[in-house]
Amino acid sequence: MQEKSMRPNLFLMSLAKFLSGFAGYIYDIGIVIYLFSQTKSVAVIGGFFISQFLPALIILFTGKLIDTHNQKMLMFLSNLTKAAVFFLLLFEANIVFIYVATFFMNLLLEFESNTTQALMANLFSKGNLFKAASVINLLDSASLILAPVCASVIATNFSIQANLIIDIILYGITGLLYLLLPSGILGNIEKQKEEKKGYASIIKNKRILCTVLFWNFFMLCIGIASPLEISMIEDTLGMSSSWYGIGNTVEGIGMLLASGFVLGIIKKLKPENIILLGLFSAAMSYGVIGTAGNIGMYLLGAGLVGVTSTFCPLGFKTAVQIQSETNLVGRTFTASRFTILITRMIGSLLVGGMLTVWNIRVIYYLLAGFLVVTAVAYYFVNRQKELLH
Repeated sequence: MQEKSMRPNLFLMSLAKFLSGFAGYIYDIGIVIYLFSQTKSVAVIGGFFISQFLPALIILFTGKLIDTHNQKMLMFLSNLTKAAVFFLLLFEANIVFIYVATFFMNLLLEFESNTTQALMANLFSKGNLFKAASVINLLDSASLILAPVCASVIATNFSIQANLIIDIILYGITGLLYLLLPSGILGNIEKQKEEKKGYASIIKNKRILCTVLFWNFFMLCIGIASPLEISMIEDTLGMSSSWYGIGNTVEGIGMLLASGFVLGIIKKLKPENIILLGLFSAAMSYGVIGTAGNIGMYLLGAGLVGVTSTFCPLGFKTAVQIQSETNLVGRTFTASRFTILITRMIGSLLVGGMLTVWNIRVIYYLLAGFLVVTAVAYYFVNRQKELLH
């Protein structure tokens, strides 16, 4: 792809990511508030998060589809299908159907996440991937600032159907934006031998395996922490559930600031540097939330979570993109995402049992300590790799 075409392609990708992210955040936050208001149960919220991760059991087998088909058309069809799922949810919003709909929604979202990485590898040169990913992440951060406030207002003043109608419209527009990208973004369908080569080359690539291993450590902590947030706000701090949406807005501000930081000094950074910063900021965020005695301290921790939500995913994803062969990016990401989603699901399954042993603050302290150890280990592993090269 010619460098002169980078700007229009980047604009379309960024706008599509913004709208899709906005719709996704509105759904996630609105549904969590809705479920907690109906049940007052952390277990039910945990079930919602688990239903998000189960698609990992299927998504592993979509790598070849992504690598060998028109990726912009795949994105269009996926967004159209999401709109259809929300349309069906309009007529039935009980807990079981929400779980089922969330499963299918996140199956599509995971498919889109992997397809987007392959699409970017085709649209942008490897030298521009980090910059393109940073710009797209910046727009995604902006959507996280706006969406939680909208979701909280909608959830407290309107029925869940209002939330769903907005999502249907946004996913329809997003699908159309992907159709405007250049045609001919295809994998090489004739290279059937690549199917066998794909996963084998991933397993043999020690750099990718190392990156994915630490990505799993990070996602285990995310899986444990995610169901705790609304309980921390309502049960521990005694605040209204609407602060859950405000906390997510503050996370968005943290993401936006972190994205601006990355873009400002991008020439001096490597993905490995960003990952290290992300792991330390994650440890700090959970430490702050664990000690929070008021909503102000909690929001400070939420801002640090936002910084982490930029640094770690951006660093891990870009590292895997750069370390992978271009024609195997789809398969590389499906294999990687399979492992991290399973790990995150395990974290969400563990949290109920952990709460029977420790109180919520102790769990946050344990997460902070584990992430500090992970960050130090990641530093020394990468230091060793640099010395060997």
